[in-house]
Amino acid sequence: MKSRIIMSVLVVLGWGGSVTLANAQDLETPWILRLGVANIQNSNDLDLSVGGAPVPGAALHFHQVYTPMAEIGYHFTEEWAAVATVGFPPATSAYGGGSIAAYGKLESFTYGPTALTVQYQPFQWDFFRPYVGAGLSYMIIFSTHAATVQNPGLTNDLAPVVEAGADFALDDRYGLFVEAKKAFLNSDATGTIGGFPLTGTAHIAPWVFSLGVSARF
Repeated sequence: MKSRIIMSVLVVLGWGGSVTLANAQDLETPWILRLGVANIQNSNDLDLSVGGAPVPGAALHFHQVYTPMAEIGYHFTEEWAAVATVGFPPATSAYGGGSIAAYGKLESFTYGPTALTVQYQPFQWDFFRPYVGAGLSYMIIFSTHAATVQNPGLTNDLAPVVEAGADFALDDRYGLFVEAKKAFLNSDATGTIGGFPLTGTAHIAPWVFSLGVSARF
């Protein structure tokens, strides 16, 4: 009883207003699992220097990527949940854009997108249950492969992420979902091009659009 009172006070102080708090142990289905496919659209912004000199107008071009994804979350209350998102590591290629478009394919790489967010679902309508969230995204670079850029290197990154989505309940446990995430990820790039050292920062900042099925248990 005492722990519940303390938790309620913390919620009211943290978010204000009148909050109805449900103990996670009292929820019949505190866990949620979402499985689906994600469409990853990377941004094209690039800060590039070759041989120590900035390259004005340099940009990147990426094809859209589709990959399986999964989310598992735990509802502390009916409104609040902590959710971990992982995707099957996709492979993609970076092409020159803007003033370096003539270089064509620069390099390819395999990376793992992940995120840990806190989601807020304020409305518990029978069918439509929208939510928003925020947290951190971590990008892991598993491998890089040379093309025009030789000896390519890319760094991992940890960055903020925001999201919005909705669950469409089919019954008390199963449903469908759609979701959009924006992760503000960057990656520092190194390598050589035409025998000159290359350094830069790729402002990947991907949009991730997902849809699939969901279950609470």
